[in-house]
Amino acid sequence: MARADPDKGLGPMSQHFLISPAARSLSLRDIMRMSDEDAHARFAAIRFAANNSEPFCLHCGVLKVYTLAETPIRWKCSGCRRKFSVTSGTLFHSRKLPIREYLSVIALFTGGVKGVAALRMARDMNINPKSAYCTSCARQWVR
Repeated sequence: MARADPDKGLGPMSQHFLISPAARSLSLRDIMRMSDEDAHARFAAIRFAANNSEPFCLHCGVLKVYTLAETPIRWKCSGCRRKFSVTSGTLFHSRKLPIREYLSVIALFTGGVKGVAALRMARDMNINPKSAYCTSCARQWVR
């Protein structure tokens, strides 16, 4: 008889993901204590995890990029010469909130089993309800 491997998460004795240590890697408490530079570095590490946290062109995939002297930090591809940021191509691209707020939204949403309602997110994050609603609607399309 085949047995379920608890490391693979199969079978009756498997642990729920939200209880596992992997789910606690992005805590709201740690995010709120971050500076803007730390939050940007953490968001970039998550965004470019496929390349060991090093930025790469999102349009053509070239690994050689140049860091521009801009705030917030942006990069320029050496292949297609397009500029991109850490939020390019994500649902946070056209938003004006700080990166730390985006990380907080991600932590709130992934920390709950059923997610978070837009009005509660607006109250918890002290942001405009319309911004919270747009962010939550965009998140639902990504699923």
